[in-house]
Amino acid sequence: MSNEIIIQESFEDIEEEIIVDKDEFNSREIAELKIKANELVSDNEINELISYPKIKKNLTYNLPHQTDGALKILRDFNCNTLLADEVGLGKTITTGIVIKESIERGMVKKILILTPPSLVDQWVAELDEKFEIKFKIIESEKDWEDTDYAIASIDRVKIFNRETGDFRHKAAHEIPWDLLIVDEAHKLKDRRSIRTRFVDKIQKKRFLILTATPFQNDLIELYNLLNLLKKGHLGTIQSFRKNFLEKGNKRKPVQPEELKRKLKEVMVRRRRNETTVSYTNRIPRTISIELSDQEKIIYDEIHKLIKSNYFLSSGMQINGKLAIYAILPKITSSSKSAIESLQKIVDNPERYHECTREHAQKILDEYSNLKKDSKIEKLAELIKDIYDEDRNQKVLIYTKHPTTLKYIVEKLKPLNLKIVEFTGASSREEKSEIIKEFKENSDIMISTETGCEGLNFQFCNNLINYDLPWNPMAVEQRIGRIDRIGQTRDMNIFSLATKDTIEEHVIDLIINKMCCVGLVIGELPVILFNLGLDGKGEFGSNKIEEMIMNQFIDSKNNLKVFSKGIKEIEKVIQGGIDSHLDSKKTTSELLDKK
Repeated sequence: MSNEIIIQESFEDIEEEIIVDKDEFNSREIAELKIKANELVSDNEINELISYPKIKKNLTYNLPHQTDGALKILRDFNCNTLLADEVGLGKTITTGIVIKESIERGMVKKILILTPPSLVDQWVAELDEKFEIKFKIIESEKDWEDTDYAIASIDRVKIFNRETGDFRHKAAHEIPWDLLIVDEAHKLKDRRSIRTRFVDKIQKKRFLILTATPFQNDLIELYNLLNLLKKGHLGTIQSFRKNFLEKGNKRKPVQPEELKRKLKEVMVRRRRNETTVSYTNRIPRTISIELSDQEKIIYDEIHKLIKSNYFLSSGMQINGKLAIYAILPKITSSSKSAIESLQKIVDNPERYHECTREHAQKILDEYSNLKKDSKIEKLAELIKDIYDEDRNQKVLIYTKHPTTLKYIVEKLKPLNLKIVEFTGASSREEKSEIIKEFKENSDIMISTETGCEGLNFQFCNNLINYDLPWNPMAVEQRIGRIDRIGQTRDMNIFSLATKDTIEEHVIDLIINKMCCVGLVIGELPVILFNLGLDGKGEFGSNKIEEMIMNQFIDSKNNLKVFSKGIKEIEKVIQGGIDSHLDSKKTTSELLDKK
C-alpha cells in the first residue's frame, strides 16, 4: 500500500462539519476586533491608481470596468468585498490591479490567494507577466515559511486530519495575512464544509472573494458567503430566514429591495452590457474521417489488444481502466503516436506478457504496410480549405502528445505555411517569443496541453482539436485561449473524429453539448461543481472523463450500447445547464435589477 493511500485514510478530504472549541471563536473574535481597531486609523483616501502606469504596457486591453472596479474595491471597501462581476469580464485582472496598487501604497506585505487547482498556474503566470509580482505556489507545509506572496490550491491545503483535529496546512492559520483572496468563492457556500472552515480560520485584515454566482440553489448560500466575508452583516441565520426567505421558494427573497441594499454595502458587480466587452459565438464543426479498410483493421486490433490481451509479464491482466487511461489516448492520437506506444510494448518483456507483445507486433506490421493516413490527410485538407477562404487567418492546433505534434509539423510542410511549436520543454522566455512569433509572423501554432493555461490568442479564431481529451475542462481550457476579451470574430472549433467510432459520440457530448452551447467562458466549471462532477474520480481523472471511460468499457466496443450510455451522461449535464440558467436569471433579478 502506498504512502498516499495511508495518508488519505488519516486525512478525510470530504465535505463535513468540523467541531471547533468555543475558545477558538473567542480568539478569532478578539483578532477581528483588533483588525477593526487598526482600521479606524484610516489611510489617505484613494482617488487614483498610482501603479497603473507601470502595468498598463503589460495589459493586452485597458478596460475601464477593470480599473474602475479596482479603484472602488480599494477606495470604498478597503479590499473587504465580494467581486461578483458577471462571467467573462476578467475578475483576475481587476484583482491583479488591486494587488499591485495595495503593494505600491504599502497597504499590504503578506498576501494569500486560494484558487481551484486548475487555476493556480494561470494566476501565477498572470500576476508575473502582467503585474510583475511573483507568487510562491504552496505545495508542502514547509512552503509557508518565509513566504510573503503565497498562492495555493484550496483543495490541496484544506485537508483535515480527523484524528488530530488539525488541518494539514495549519501553518496558514498562524500567519497574519494583510490580504486574503479566494477565487471561485461559490465553493464556500456550505458553511459546514472543510473548505469553508479552513478559510474562516485564516487571519486576514482584508478579504476579497471572487465569484460570478454568489448563490445557485438557495439564498442561504448567499448568507453563508457574506457571513464569511463580514460576520453579522445579514444578521443571524435565524433572523435572515425570518426577514428574507419566502416559504416554499429558496431563491426568492420576501424583501428584495432591503436585501439588495445590504448586498451593495459589501459587493462590487458589473454586468456585461454595462461594459465595453463584446462576445462572439463558438461554432462547433466536427470533421469526419473515413478510415480505409487497412486502417479499420488496425483500429479494431488496437481495441482488442487493450480490452482482452493486455497482460503483465506475470500473466496478470492489466486493469481495463488503467489500460485505457494509459494507452488509449496515445494510440488514438495519431498513427505516429500509436506506433511509438506499440513499440514500447514490444521492447519491454520485463513488463508485458509475450502474447501482449506479439499482438502489438502484429499491429506494427499492419502499420508498416499502411498506404495512407486518413487523419493527417484530412487535417491538411481542412487547413487548405481554411486558407483558401482567407489567407490572412491564423490556426491553433491542439494535440495531447508531443510525438503527434512533431508528426503534424512534418506532414504539413508541403503546404508552405509558417508553423510554430509550443511544448512544455520551452522556458517562459522562449514561450513568450513563440507566442509573439505566432501573433506577428506565423500562420499556425501547434501546441500540446501546456499551451492551454494562462495564454491568450484573441487574434486567432480557428481552433483544431487533432485529438480530443475526454475531460471537458481540458477542452474548455483549449477553447478559452481564443475565447478571450478582445476576440472580435466568431470562433470555429474544429474537431477531428473517426467516422462510426466512439470518437463521434464523445465529441458530440463534450463539444456540442458542453463546450459550445452558448455558455460564456467560466460557466461550465460552475455547472460541473453544482453537479458534483468537477473533482477527480476513482482513478484520479476528471469525473466526467471517468464516466465516459466506464461507458466505453461496459459497451465492449458496441457502438449502440456506448451511444446509449453517453445519452445518459448528456441528460445529467443538460439538467445541470438548465438549472444553472434558471439560477442565473434569479441571481440577476436580485443583484442587477434597479
